[in-house]
Amino acid sequence: MSLALSQLCLDCGLCCDGTLFRYVAINGSEREELVRLGIGVGENRKGEVMWLPCGKLAGKCCTIYEARPGGCRRFVCALGKRLEAKEVSLEEAKAQVVEMQAKIATLKALLPPSDEPVLRQARAHIDSTTSQVNEAQLKAFQAVEDQRYAVFMPPPA
Repeated sequence: MSLALSQLCLDCGLCCDGTLFRYVAINGSEREELVRLGIGVGENRKGEVMWLPCGKLAGKCCTIYEARPGGCRRFVCALGKRLEAKEVSLEEAKAQVVEMQAKIATLKALLPPSDEPVLRQARAHIDSTTSQVNEAQLKAFQAVEDQRYAVFMPPPA
C-alpha cells in the first residue's frame, strides 16, 4: 500500500463504517480471532462474515489493523485504485471522500435519530410501508448512492 493510499484510507473509513458494504467474508480461523476481539460475526448465504460497521473502527481508523481479516487487507475501493494508478491526485481523492461524507451527513440529518449505519437506515425508512418519506430524503439518498457507485465501488467482476 502506498503512502498516498494510506493517507486516503485514514481520511475515509467508508469501507469499514457500513457505507459501502454490509459485511466482509471471513474464514474459520479469522472467525475465532474476531470473536476473541469482540467483533460481530455470523453467517449469510455466502458463508461466514464479519458484520459492518466494524466495532473496532474508531472514527476512521482501524484499531486492529494488524489483526484485520484478509478481506479487509485485500480491499481497495475504486477511488483508491484510481489513486494508485495516478488517475487522480491525493487531493482530488480526498475531496471525493469529503464530498461523500458531507452527503452522508446531509442524509443522516434528514432521517429520524438511529444507531444504524446511515444507508441501512435510509433503505429501511424508504422501503417501510409505515414511514412518511419525503422528497428531500429521497434526493439525499440518491445522491449518496450515485456517488457510492460512481466513485467508491469496484466495477463488477
